[in-house]
Amino acid sequence: MKKDKDFLSQIPDWEKDYKESSENEILFDKKDWKSASAKFTEHDLKIFGCAVMEDWETPYMEDLAKVACSNGGVVLELGFGMGISAKFIQKEKIDKHIIIEANKEVVKKAISFSEKAKHKTEVLEGFWEDVIEKIPDESLDGILFDTYPLTDKELYQNHFNFFAFAFKKLKKGGVFTYYSDEINTFGDVHIVKLKEVGFKTENIKSRLCTVNPPVDCEYWKTNTILTPIIIK
Repeated sequence: MKKDKDFLSQIPDWEKDYKESSENEILFDKKDWKSASAKFTEHDLKIFGCAVMEDWETPYMEDLAKVACSNGGVVLELGFGMGISAKFIQKEKIDKHIIIEANKEVVKKAISFSEKAKHKTEVLEGFWEDVIEKIPDESLDGILFDTYPLTDKELYQNHFNFFAFAFKKLKKGGVFTYYSDEINTFGDVHIVKLKEVGFKTENIKSRLCTVNPPVDCEYWKTNTILTPIIIK
């Protein structure tokens, strides 16, 4: 797969092999993700042997949840994973929590979570691309996007594909946040992608979250990660 040079310029330094390789990194078919076995432990979630989520992310998930819920109201969460961010969302003052999740085993966890949740919670099963239009335009007060990349074209930029939908579904003044894949600041390509769909420069903000990934973590190697705060 040929990779765009501008995009590669903002990939973390530890992904040197990824930058230089033309081979596919993702060795499963996206269509198989829904029925794939989800292996949960106390500390992580793996699907197809891939580290989908690990518990070192907890401070980051808490920060993302606080941003997504800062307006209260109706909050959409894309990607349930281990349910870490969902638990933090439920601690906030919101009216409704919508969860989109594609993997059937993770969906079961999300449904079980919804049945015990403090705030009204709805689970939509499927890839976000297939179910997002079930949510009315300009109906959301907050969005938290944290799905796992399922194709090589989504690696380090799966959130880019969702930007236009975030803008469309948010109310005026609604807030959008997501797993940014940025260490301490937005890359130039990242800013361009946000502005292309309608977000204004003055409404693209962020803050740093401190994390402590283990040395053997496959996908994050530093002690900071950027928390986006994007206002419509």
